[in-house]
Amino acid sequence: MTALSTLIGDVDEFFSRHLGKAALHRPGAASNLKNLISVEDIDRVLTGSALRTPGVRIAKDGTVIPADRYVAKSTLGYADLGDVVDPVKAVRFFRGGATIVLGTVNLLLPHLHALCKDIETDLGHPVDANVYVAPPHARAFEVHCDAQDIIIVQIHGSKRWELFDAIVPNPGGGKVVSDLDASSSTYELREGDVLYVPRGMPHLVRTADASSIHLTLSINTLTWADLLRGLVLEILRSDDFAGALPLGHDVAGQAAPMMRKYADLLSAALADRADADAVDRIVYGRTAFGDGLKTGLFRQALLDTPIDLADRIALRPGTWPVTTDDGRVTVGDTGFRLPREAVETCRRLRKGPMKVAEISPAPDEALKIASALVTLGLCTTGS
Repeated sequence: MTALSTLIGDVDEFFSRHLGKAALHRPGAASNLKNLISVEDIDRVLTGSALRTPGVRIAKDGTVIPADRYVAKSTLGYADLGDVVDPVKAVRFFRGGATIVLGTVNLLLPHLHALCKDIETDLGHPVDANVYVAPPHARAFEVHCDAQDIIIVQIHGSKRWELFDAIVPNPGGGKVVSDLDASSSTYELREGDVLYVPRGMPHLVRTADASSIHLTLSINTLTWADLLRGLVLEILRSDDFAGALPLGHDVAGQAAPMMRKYADLLSAALADRADADAVDRIVYGRTAFGDGLKTGLFRQALLDTPIDLADRIALRPGTWPVTTDDGRVTVGDTGFRLPREAVETCRRLRKGPMKVAEISPAPDEALKIASALVTLGLCTTGS
């Protein structure tokens, strides 16, 4: 059972009945995920990590508190910093009824980072985690909808979620929704409960008589606009679109009749480029897919354990290599030039782990390729 199925149940049913369509409440579903995140983890992050804005936001009654009210001057070695969160000021706001939001806290807690990468592998979309620490009787934000699908896990205390039966088709991040004419459903989340909220579904979140901590797993959904924008930008770099617009007193008037020609040219080029490799390059070439789970990378280098033909080799969780026939592998913003056999190995590993000996019938070549992929931080090996 994967982390995703533990949280949301049957994955196929979730995709067909809930994803992007309807909320899903699963009481106690997260109880089986051990060491998810603890109060001690949050305390350590907030008070001992020298957090910098915008990694922390503080909000109360629909108003985001300006960051200059809870940061302090600090130093990093000889460098002066002016955006380090002062935990004393942050906690003072919390005591005064404000909610503390820790953004992408998965980057600070390895076990939470591993959870996000596990879910990301199942969904094929980037996933990160935010933590909301709310005092009693708190309402951080107005009724709003998110640009991401979110999976809520209640960590401590309880929280009341009011979800409205409407979907905003093109939501912006944290978009406030007013004049909402829709019925609503209320869910009282207790420790271990899970709630899925589709992107674009308006909601209002409040605490009652006790403090609350909940974890939000944000599925940073890639849209058709993201895909088409990437493909179009590639096309527009070609010589066909490099010519200057007409010259003269009425540039717009001269260019307007020519738009049909270039629109048709763009449409034809887009249809020609709509193959699996191009789509793969745009979808998985995003920066968010370059942040694979690097846990153990330094230990591996320090111990320098020899790779054996019987070892299994696998892509690091959250690593989505984009390969080309000219010997290039790109992961996020980082590119590598590799031998053809190593590029082909990356392609095969996208389908799942395999034994090192299966990389090549020549043992020396198999070990050489495995060693290169491990050294580059793309893969892990083990028995």
